[in-house]
Amino acid sequence: MKSYKATLISIGDELLIGQTINTNASWMAAQLNDIGIQVKEVLTISDEAADIKSAMERATQQTDVVLLTGGLGPTKDDITKKTLAEYFETELVLNEEILSLLKTYYEKRNRPLLQSTAELAYMPANCTIIFNKKGTAAGMWWDENNTITVSMPGVPYEMKAMMEERVIPRLQKQFVLPAIVHKTLMCAGLGESIIAEKIKSVESNLPEHIKLAYLPNLGILRLRLSGYGSNKSQLEKEIDDQSNQISALLKNYHYGYNEITLQETLQKIFIENGWKLALAESCTGGEIAAHLVKIPGSSAYFKGSVVAYDYDVKKNMLNVDHQLLKNKGAVNQETVEQMAKHVLSKMQADYAIAVSGIAGPSGGTEEKPVGTVWIAIASKEKMEAKKLFFPLDRQNNILLTTNYALFYLWRFITE
Repeated sequence: MKSYKATLISIGDELLIGQTINTNASWMAAQLNDIGIQVKEVLTISDEAADIKSAMERATQQTDVVLLTGGLGPTKDDITKKTLAEYFETELVLNEEILSLLKTYYEKRNRPLLQSTAELAYMPANCTIIFNKKGTAAGMWWDENNTITVSMPGVPYEMKAMMEERVIPRLQKQFVLPAIVHKTLMCAGLGESIIAEKIKSVESNLPEHIKLAYLPNLGILRLRLSGYGSNKSQLEKEIDDQSNQISALLKNYHYGYNEITLQETLQKIFIENGWKLALAESCTGGEIAAHLVKIPGSSAYFKGSVVAYDYDVKKNMLNVDHQLLKNKGAVNQETVEQMAKHVLSKMQADYAIAVSGIAGPSGGTEEKPVGTVWIAIASKEKMEAKKLFFPLDRQNNILLTTNYALFYLWRFITE
C-alpha cells in the first residue's frame, strides 16, 4: 500500500521571531497522522513571495500533500493568495459568493466593508474555494502535478474548522490511506537510558512495521508505539501485545496510557478509594497543588496545601522542631518527614506529600548544592523519604520536584 506524505508550511514573520508559538503545525500534524498521512517536514517561512515559492517548490517535489497556513487577510503583508496565484499560473477573479458573505458578515456587526477587506473576495481562478465559516479569509485547494495544495488562514480556530469539516474528509476520500495505530505508555521515575535498557528485549524484537519512540519531559517519559499497515484491527492487537510486554518490564514505573497525567491517575485512585490528600510545600511554592487542581473534580479528594516557605511557617503551621531547623536547616530528611506527618494530622488526610529543597539559582552550599530536594510521602501507617538532585534552572527544578513527588505518591499507594 502506498504511503502518503505531507509538508506543512507556516507563513509569518511573527513565528520566526518567536512572537507567536506555532501551535498550528503540531495540531495539523496530529490530524494528518490520525488518518494515515505522515508529515515529512514542517517549514516556517517569512511573508515573502520568493520564500513561499521556494517552499512550494521544495514541498511539491517530495510530498503528496502541502498544507499552508498564514498570510491570508486584508493587510499588505498577507501575500499568500497572490503568490499562490502566480505559482499556479492563474489570475485573481472576483467571487460573488464570497463578496456576499463578507457583506453579510460586516452588516451583522454594524461595521463597514472596507475596500481592503473586499479584496478578500478575489480568488485564484483555478482553485477550489474552502469557505470560512469562522472568519473572512477563504481557503484554497489545488490538485495539480500529483500534489494536493491547501492554503488556510493562520488563525487557529478558523484553520481547525476548515481542516475538520473540509480538508480531512476530502483527503480521506481522495486517497486510499493506510491504518496508523498509536499507543503511548506513560512512565516516570527513571531516565530514558535506564528504561531503554530495561525494555531492550522487546524493542530489539519489534516487527518492522511497528516503531517505538522515546519522548522525555521533566521526569515523565512517554513511550509511543506506532504501527503502520492495512488492517487496523490486526495492528491494534499487535500494538496491545507489544505494549503489554513493555508494561510488564516497567511495572513500577508505568502509570498509565495515552497522555494521561500523574495527577489524573492519582485523582482516579483517590476518589475510587475515598482517600484524602494533603500537601506541605516549600521549594515548589504551591506548584504541586496547582497541578492537582487543574483537573476538574480534584476537590473530591484534595484537602489543601500549606506553602511553608519560611522557617517560622514550618515551625508554627507544621510543628517542625525549632532546634532541627536551627541546626540542620529545612532541606533534610527529618524536616520533610515532620512536615508530612503534621500536615497529614492537621488536615485529617489519608496521605500527605512534603517537599523541601533548593530550587536556585542561589542558596546552595557545598553540602547542599542548588537542586538538592527532599520528598516525603506519609500515611498514618508509614513514611518514606527520598533525596534527589536536579541540576537545572529554577523553574525546571520546581517542575521536576513536582513530577517526582506525584510519582512517589503513586508508587507509595500502588505497591
